[in-house]
Amino acid sequence: MAEFKEDKFFNKPGDSDDSANKLKKKISKPKQQSLISTSQKIKEMFKKQQFKDIVNWAEKDTSITLHEYDEMKVNSQMLKLGQYALIKNAKNPSEDYVGKLQRIVTIKENKSTKLICLCEVNWFYRKSEIIKFKPLAKPWISNNEVFSTNCTDYILASTILSPCRIVTLEEYETSTQVDKGVFFTRLEWLPTKKKFDGLSKLQNHCTCKQPQNPDQIYIQCDKCQKWYHITCVGLKKGEYEQKEYICGCCR
Repeated sequence: MAEFKEDKFFNKPGDSDDSANKLKKKISKPKQQSLISTSQKIKEMFKKQQFKDIVNWAEKDTSITLHEYDEMKVNSQMLKLGQYALIKNAKNPSEDYVGKLQRIVTIKENKSTKLICLCEVNWFYRKSEIIKFKPLAKPWISNNEVFSTNCTDYILASTILSPCRIVTLEEYETSTQVDKGVFFTRLEWLPTKKKFDGLSKLQNHCTCKQPQNPDQIYIQCDKCQKWYHITCVGLKKGEYEQKEYICGCCR
């Protein structure tokens, strides 16, 4: 056990306050140095899927090499910055996530051979993510409709499935063939406020006064040219294909 001499650490009669303060500093404990290595820290963040924190760490730590890219190959297809992508949804495989590619990086510790490939994406919300907060919007939101947001995040590059396309509603309706990877957008969703931006600007249709949903079947009145859901006006599919339809307001 170490021995301490009393006159070395404690104030004696006649000593000044300043000298006492200086002596006290000598016995203060040194700051405990971090025992967590860079490798351990990255593993910990990776396990918690804190990918943004990994990128921030890599940009400051000189023992880590970070490279940026303009494009990447996904299942034999090239995906460039600014393009849209389908992203694996492990919780609901039938409805993949949709995002816009903002950044592509690889991160590697200088002493390691392991490479971490990450992508920053700007998220688009899909129907299931919206109706949790707006259940009354379910009838007019299409299964192929996406909503722009200001949300960005880093994801593993391996979760990107393929490129996809996002068009306007008009382009979507006039398309002769709609593939699985084609979506349309017409509104922005504000996640922090749980509401749409610009909803009041959408034109409402039918007697139900809801925005258009291209998934549903409409019939146009030959007199006023307004569109109605066939279910709302009590019709069956194909009932008026060969004859004129006049809505209840025009009769």
